[in-house]
Amino acid sequence: MKHKVTYKKPFGFLKILHFRRYIARAGQSIKRALSRLSDRHKIDKLRREFSANVSHELKTPLTSIYGYAEMLEGGMVKEEDKPAFIHKIKDESARMIALVEDIMFLSSLDEGKNVKVFEKTDIAAIAAEACEKLRAKADEHKVRLSFNAGGGAMFKKGNRSMLLLLFVNLIDNAIKYNTSGGLVRVEAARRGRHIWASVSDTGIGIPKEAQKRVFERFYRVDKSRSKKTGGTGLGLAIVKHIALLHHAEISLQSHENIGTTVTMVF
Repeated sequence: MKHKVTYKKPFGFLKILHFRRYIARAGQSIKRALSRLSDRHKIDKLRREFSANVSHELKTPLTSIYGYAEMLEGGMVKEEDKPAFIHKIKDESARMIALVEDIMFLSSLDEGKNVKVFEKTDIAAIAAEACEKLRAKADEHKVRLSFNAGGGAMFKKGNRSMLLLLFVNLIDNAIKYNTSGGLVRVEAARRGRHIWASVSDTGIGIPKEAQKRVFERFYRVDKSRSKKTGGTGLGLAIVKHIALLHHAEISLQSHENIGTTVTMVF
């Protein structure tokens, strides 16, 4: 009669095995904790930078408004120059209101407050509406504005008001940073399961070293030109945020003195 021989692992071996597993689990927990701390550090850094930028951006128009008002109050302005000073105060006030509105909108996007129920929306129709809203501005800047939908309705689930703002911001930029007699081309087309939309211009273009940063909050390629055109430095940041909320890929191609194309794939 054969006897089955069994071998028992030494008690010490089992203790070592459990200890190794414990160390492995502890290591994973530490890695996750460090990752969360790193993420928090990055978020805190971004918040500090955002607060500093907001303070700077608000201080500039406020300083101008205060200076103009002080000169008017002190009788330092000739009667014939007063309308020009009042106009400057109005311009700076409008700039500050636009800035505050953009900051509030971005903050609401960050907190998820503006994300309403997505509905079946026609991307081509929204792009066409944005073109019509800005046609008068294009005429004023002597820029031709064209739209081509390339074949009918193009439906995707989305938030209509957000998508309209996305196209308005892109087209507005394409007009402002264009040249007299230039062209802004807005196109939309269905390619398989996806919808491609683009806004192209024949404007001043963006330097290669600045292209990676144009979607950052408060980043401006040309600060003096941005101020003249009334830009807040948040338009493209809003565009990127809306695109991400709609799970759309966004890319930019630009060449100085040739033009810029922003493409979105929904």
